[in-house]
Amino acid sequence: MSDEPQRSLAGYKSQVHDQINYENPNEGKPPLNDTDEYILKLLAFPRVITTTQDKELKDHSHKTIKVDKAVCEFEEQQTKNIVTAFFRVDSLNFSEDEAFESAIVRFFKKIKHPLTEGVSPEWGHYFVVGMRFRARVAIGKGVDKLPNGKYFLDIPTCRPLLPSDKDDGTVPTLADALRIAKGAASSGDAFALLVGKVPNEIIQQFVSEDKAGKIKYPIQ
Repeated sequence: MSDEPQRSLAGYKSQVHDQINYENPNEGKPPLNDTDEYILKLLAFPRVITTTQDKELKDHSHKTIKVDKAVCEFEEQQTKNIVTAFFRVDSLNFSEDEAFESAIVRFFKKIKHPLTEGVSPEWGHYFVVGMRFRARVAIGKGVDKLPNGKYFLDIPTCRPLLPSDKDDGTVPTLADALRIAKGAASSGDAFALLVGKVPNEIIQQFVSEDKAGKIKYPIQ
């Protein structure tokens, strides 16, 4: 990626900061492979970087354009390796054919929290810190074509957690989430209470109910 400015995806027009190139966070950790499925957790709210990419025009000529991409870092549950995904967010394409669909649209469809077609997303309702899902990873390689210890999200393999993935063996419900968020005066307050305490799919269900106006505040 380039050293272009980056900014938080929340608000999208917030203050711009210089991008920092960090050392590989996976140094010294047990390696992942591209055949096993892993449980991944969103570590922090995505940041946005501006980079360039090639675009083919209708007459088959090419031009370089600037695009905004959300940088997402997910932590693998067992080894604590960091798995990265870069999602273009300045332009979204919805399509029945996945080949023409934006990667970020496909990602949320895969984890059963689809974006609403024709509506500019409120990203804070989708990227919830602590959200978990299952997926395989793609292995990063260096100029020598050998694995370099970096991992990238394999979007076609993403799917929701299994009931057996719950830490205590039970399956939380929306009712459990409402009990945890009791007293919350707004959806933001509720999210703060729920993150890390209930699985992503329950938070997604809460978001859907909230959008439909079925959640009353303060939560009783």
